[in-house]
Amino acid sequence: MDAQVPGGVYLCQVSDKVSCGACCGLYNVADTSREQMEKMLLDRTRRFAQVPRTTAGIDAFAEENQRLECQQRPFPQFHHCPFIGLIGKGGERVGCLLHPMAEGNQGVDFRGLSFYGGLACRTYFCPSTHSLPPRYKRVLRMALADWHLYGLVVTETDLISALFHQIEVRLTQHMEPTLFINRPEAVQALNRLLELKLSWPHRPLEADTPCHHFFFDVNYAKPLIDYRRLGVAPSHYNPVLRELISAFDSVDALRRAEQGIDQAIAGVVTALL
Repeated sequence: MDAQVPGGVYLCQVSDKVSCGACCGLYNVADTSREQMEKMLLDRTRRFAQVPRTTAGIDAFAEENQRLECQQRPFPQFHHCPFIGLIGKGGERVGCLLHPMAEGNQGVDFRGLSFYGGLACRTYFCPSTHSLPPRYKRVLRMALADWHLYGLVVTETDLISALFHQIEVRLTQHMEPTLFINRPEAVQALNRLLELKLSWPHRPLEADTPCHHFFFDVNYAKPLIDYRRLGVAPSHYNPVLRELISAFDSVDALRRAEQGIDQAIAGVVTALL
């Protein structure tokens, strides 16, 4: 535990390849595939490297992004920051191009030129920071090896809590990061479970994006599942199904979804036993 970090475990920048830019609206784009997002971020980073570090130059870069990049947003009121790029050695993780430690900034903090301003960038921490148990946060830091899945998952407080609780019930113990040390099969199984977030086949068309609005806003609450219309009792996996955003046109579809979740959880548990 780090007493200087809110929640005791730092989630924003983890390693050379793992970081999170979700609070900057990173995934609030029309195409959230890793390939397309990496292409967007790489192009943006290369262009920013040529930008004069002046207010006019940085503002012009933001305006250029408006013209060059698709502005279709799954959540129109969730700001997507044009200054998210690829940072670090080899540019293999996401981060702020305006940060004083970013390449080319020579220690100057330009974050005050962003939409929310420098104070928000320095002081905001997502709900997961405060709400997830430290052991869950440490497991995520250890198990996920790529920024794309990490950033999509780490801010899903309720989904992570529901999935990890199911694992702990079956293990009859806390899911501590030490359980995954020198057990690559367990790490792989956990990744497969969390990848449900990427490829969940039961999202309705109007919500067909893994992006989610994790700030408290009743207008973006995840929809309830209409079990009454299906003529069945609520699923024992209802918290997971709702957080993944699910809609079912038949009981068979619901059962297939439950089976997929059950098998993925069982895979983790089996690898840990």
